[in-house]
Amino acid sequence: MDRIYNVYWTHTALDELSGVLAYPPEVKERIYLDSFDRLQYSPMLTAKQIQNGTLQGLWARLGLYQVILVFEVDTAAANVWVYGIKHKRENVYWKRGRS
Repeated sequence: MDRIYNVYWTHTALDELSGVLAYPPEVKERIYLDSFDRLQYSPMLTAKQIQNGTLQGLWARLGLYQVILVFEVDTAAANVWVYGIKHKRENVYWKRGRS
């Protein structure tokens, strides 16, 4: 608990955040800033590790406004890399648009 992690966002994760259709820019900014607070002190506290597939070994955690953050934790270097973000109900929005 006394360890402070450095949080970094990849370009892919930033592109995904900007592409979330459900929220205006102000909310996206709050999601981005809140991720630093949530991941800086205890990134694995409420996260679950992905057990299989192409994302095996990465962590997933629910963030502000029901977005899921996918990230990697390097405990030796105290770094957290956010690789992706997805709205919890993003598939629902796409299905509504197709009907």
